[in-house]
This record gives sequence, C-alpha cells and structure tokens, in this order.
Amino acid sequence: MAEILHIRQDKPVLAATEVVGKATSYPDWLEGLRNDINERFSDVPLLSCCFISGLCDSIAFNASGVFVSMQTGNTIFLALGTANLPSHSPNLWLRALVSIVAFWAGCFTFSKTRLVHPKCKGTLFASFLFQSVLISVSAALAQAGVVPSFALTRLGSDDTEILREIYEDHITTLIPIALLAFQFGGQIVTSRILGFNEVPTNVLTSLYCDLLSDPMILAPFLENPKRNRRVVAVLLTVGGGIISGWLQRTNLGMPAVLWIAAIVKLVIALLWAGWKDECSGSGSEETTVV
Repeated sequence: MAEILHIRQDKPVLAATEVVGKATSYPDWLEGLRNDINERFSDVPLLSCCFISGLCDSIAFNASGVFVSMQTGNTIFLALGTANLPSHSPNLWLRALVSIVAFWAGCFTFSKTRLVHPKCKGTLFASFLFQSVLISVSAALAQAGVVPSFALTRLGSDDTEILREIYEDHITTLIPIALLAFQFGGQIVTSRILGFNEVPTNVLTSLYCDLLSDPMILAPFLENPKRNRRVVAVLLTVGGGIISGWLQRTNLGMPAVLWIAAIVKLVIALLWAGWKDECSGSGSEETTVV
C-alpha cells in the first residue's frame, strides 16, 4: 500500500516537471536568434545601408530642404537660422533642429543595445526591423497625403516647385523628418558596433578623406578591404541618390522611394535573422565580398 501511495505521489511531480520543461523550451530558429553573428561578410548589409541613405536624403532635401542622414549640413542650416537666413525659408532652422535632435535620440537609444548582446542575431534583427517600420510609417503618411511635402510626384515641373515651397513649411513635414533621422541614428550605431568604422553609412566627408589619404589606395584588390568598402559605400550612396531623383520625376514620386527604402531595410533585418552563427566559421578573419 505504501508503495502504491509513493508511486501516485511521484506522478504529479513528474508531470509538473514535463510541463515546465515544455514551457521553457523554444523552437530552434528562436534559439538561434540568441547567437552572435559570424562577422564574415557582415559588411554587406551595412554597405546596403549606404544605398538607403542616398534614397532618403535626396527625398528629405527635396521635400524639406534638410537632410535626415547627413547632419553636417543641418548643423550649418541651424547656425544660419540665428541670422534669419536663408530669407526665403525662415523655418529651415527648425526642420534642421528636429532632424539633428531625432538623430541624437536615435544614436543614444540604439547604442543601448550594447547592454543586451549587441552582435546577436535577434538584436540586429529587431533593430533593423524597427528601422524598417519607421521608414514604412513615413512612406504611409506620404502615400496618404498626410504629409504633402513628402507626397510630391513629377518633380522638376514649375507647378510642383510652387507646391513644394508651400508644403515644406507645413507642420506635418516634421514627422517624417524625425522618424527617418531617428532610424538613421540606429543605422550608424550598428556600423560602430560591428567594427566597420570605415563605413559610417551616413556621411561621406570623412570617408572621402580616409579613402584619398590611404597610403595603400593603389594596393591590389584583395589586400585593402577597407578601401574597397569605402569605394562601394560612395557608389551605393550616389546610386541611391540618382535612383531616388529619377523616381521623384515620375508619377511614382517620393512615396515610392520611401517604400523601396523600407523594403531594403526589411530585407537586411531578415538577413540578420538568418545569418550564420559565430560558431559556424571564423569570425575573426576579415572577409569582404568587395
């Protein structure tokens, strides 16, 4: 009788243990997101971000006269605002200030990923997914006409130029400026976290200097990966700006360019989620496809 009672008492304990075990187990793909990425070829997604910068900055400048990625120009616009210049755009300083502050906030916020395993696939996936969402919100607002300055099409015509000058001072223009600048703060933080300081993804001034002052600028292709990345970063930024400019001259206009930027950033997020784990190969070896 005592043995039967002992068995009956043990069964609930075993059952409870099985339930806890099932509750704490995760699918393999979810467990994989907790692993650090293999850093080989991890420069490729960052270089793609240069293309996004070219797309978005060309739109922001045409729509509002300021940048959302490169902040040097915005700093000068803010300084000129103290003298009420330029006279034809008295609120330019405000748009520049919003972009700068939002960029600061993005850098500060995304830098906190250093506290939660910054190089793991889940962190990078969540970071770029959030960035894609912010661009998508900007695109949706433009598509719906909520922000008319970012909804313009067929740029280059006289009628559109008149509308642009009217719309750029609309208060809603500040919304996409803030959203885009904030996510670009996260973009440049990622390049720092992954150690690719030669590809800031947002600015070309220092990149030009580093490229042209590189004592190994004429070294064989495979012997200078940093130079290769800088060259590709310039080409992708310029390419993004060119494609954006021509699309803005069509009926697709600015919203289409923003949607493209959002999709590219979403693809990057998915790439991080499926990236090889650090244990899959040597992450210390500097490897690049460019």
